[in-house]
Amino acid sequence: MTLVGISIVVLTISLISSHYLYSLSKEKLWSVKLESGEREVREVSRLLEQQLRSGLSKNEVIHNLQVSIENTDINSDFICMYNQQGIELCHPNPALIGLKIQEDNSKIEERKGASAKTLTAVLLAGEKSKGLRTFPNNPKRSSEIVNIYPVTGTDWMVASHANLSILQEQLSDLYLQFVLSLLLSTIVISLSCYMLIRLIYRKHEAIIDIENKYLNDQVRELQILNMQLNSNQEKLQKLPQTIINDDTAKEEEIAKKRILTYHKDELIKLDTHDIAYVFLDNGITYLYTFDNRQFNSNNSLDEISKWLDHTNFYRANRQFIINIRAINTILLYGKNQLKLIIKPEINKDVIISKNKVAEFKQWLDQ
Repeated sequence: MTLVGISIVVLTISLISSHYLYSLSKEKLWSVKLESGEREVREVSRLLEQQLRSGLSKNEVIHNLQVSIENTDINSDFICMYNQQGIELCHPNPALIGLKIQEDNSKIEERKGASAKTLTAVLLAGEKSKGLRTFPNNPKRSSEIVNIYPVTGTDWMVASHANLSILQEQLSDLYLQFVLSLLLSTIVISLSCYMLIRLIYRKHEAIIDIENKYLNDQVRELQILNMQLNSNQEKLQKLPQTIINDDTAKEEEIAKKRILTYHKDELIKLDTHDIAYVFLDNGITYLYTFDNRQFNSNNSLDEISKWLDHTNFYRANRQFIINIRAINTILLYGKNQLKLIIKPEINKDVIISKNKVAEFKQWLDQ
């Protein structure tokens, strides 16, 4: 898909650019042909004037010009000479010499949008002219770029002709070569971009694979932790209350069975096995029970942590002490950290830092 997208964009831009360059080249070639034709007929006209000034007769000068242009290629561009009456004096095809141009033979448009004049009218005016020559009565004949220049002291008019159809064929061949080169360039650019993108993506894939492997390992560890957590919770739920009391009695020197707290003006004795978690917020210690009751305590989190059974309670961080039965789910959080989903719910994140993850796993697995 990347290769196709790049190819379409490059090819579209290339075709638009090539069409623009073709139009620009066509206009440029038109201007160049007009200028080169004008320069050519001017030089020929001056050469003829020099020959006349050197003492050669008009017939000799005409003969010399005819010899120099005779049998030249008339399909592309050529030089010829008329007089102001429209009679051919010199032409690459000797059979046309002496023939007079018909009034409706052709028209010359000196500039785009200007009114066209007949060739006979331009010759009769005896002034230099240039433009596009068309043949309204002979649609099979190709248009020409014409430059006409008078020879001083005579009624001669030197003319250069450039066949537009030949020029357009040359341009079309050039345009075709240009398009083919653009297509090849498009293919090369597209394939190069594709290979470069694949090379970059492969390196990226290798990094992603390593990260995915690490995440999969972490997920497997979490699944094991959650399974151990569920197993421990099930065991605790199945134990008779007498066994739990016996276990707590064994540790009564360390862990308390009840904690005294206050609710308004009432002194409350709170059984520790009813505590879901202890939470420190803004310097105040709160005790939350499994039945979603909240109590305040004047003791610090450190003091309460010493009173609780460490088998069932864990100091998660500076804010939380969690009962194992309050842990609902364990999730990956950040990098190498764990997030506990507890019940009853609280609008605070319970995070196990990466430094305590190993200790937390060991506590769950006891």
